[in-house]
Amino acid sequence: MPEQIRFFEISRGKSWLGGYNYGPYPLHKFSLINEPDPIYPLWTSACGLDEWRRECYRERRFSDTFAVEYVRQGVFIFQQNNLTMRVKPGEIFLVHLDRNSSIRCETAFAVKKTVIMEGPLLRQILQMLDLTHVDMISAGEHAQLDGTFDRLYELNGENTRESRLESSSLCYSLLVELAEMITVCRRPPELQRALEYIYAQLESTMSLPELVRHSGASSATLHRQFRRYMNTSPVAYYLEQKLERAKALLESQPYSVKEIAELLHYSSPQYFASEFKRKYGVPPKNFKCRRKVRNGER
Repeated sequence: MPEQIRFFEISRGKSWLGGYNYGPYPLHKFSLINEPDPIYPLWTSACGLDEWRRECYRERRFSDTFAVEYVRQGVFIFQQNNLTMRVKPGEIFLVHLDRNSSIRCETAFAVKKTVIMEGPLLRQILQMLDLTHVDMISAGEHAQLDGTFDRLYELNGENTRESRLESSSLCYSLLVELAEMITVCRRPPELQRALEYIYAQLESTMSLPELVRHSGASSATLHRQFRRYMNTSPVAYYLEQKLERAKALLESQPYSVKEIAELLHYSSPQYFASEFKRKYGVPPKNFKCRRKVRNGER
């Protein structure tokens, strides 16, 4: 292997990131926010210009990152959901949470604009906008989109309360804009009503008959729609979203593990802790302590 090509890898819980660097490439000209204010539903932890060489490679397994990647020069080869895509200038690919994906350069040199988003409501917003199953979007030469990426870069550099507020709003606007660009089939209205009902019941109890009745579809139809569009069952999706809400509460609110278990109507704190560890790889108590240390608390 040439001396200037170096392998690296990073593991964070279940998530793994690895690949090859070529000299200083990929060259990330990013503005970063390491300690965002948790009161905002969305924020950009990193954004800016990303320069690649053909020798570079990145692979993610069970990704803990959601990124909007807007290609401006060259061609990227992006793999996700067992699909291989050639992403050209004016096209966007989305790196999704909990997915396996890889990125490399087809051309000798390529450039993309990157926005990495986080936030307690990120997953729910992606679901509501029907972006979770979208891998690639054709935006064309979109001056407004360029302006949005550039403005988010500026706001991250300012890192004030006012800039974080504008950045959160702009992140949501960007996701809405992407949702308006997609040409894939929209979800059936019955499924959309079911999803909205699930989000409203996360801090309550919910039965499958109630969900079916609220959706307006038969039980068999609703199960088929969940399998087709969400790749899971209604009950499994509801339980997954409860864990996402629990994780958001641990990240941004001063609740104990016992209080969260009660708030989300788990049968016991022990059962909640076991389900949380099964999904995220660490018990909720350890996750909460890790967040405190990261934020400088003791």
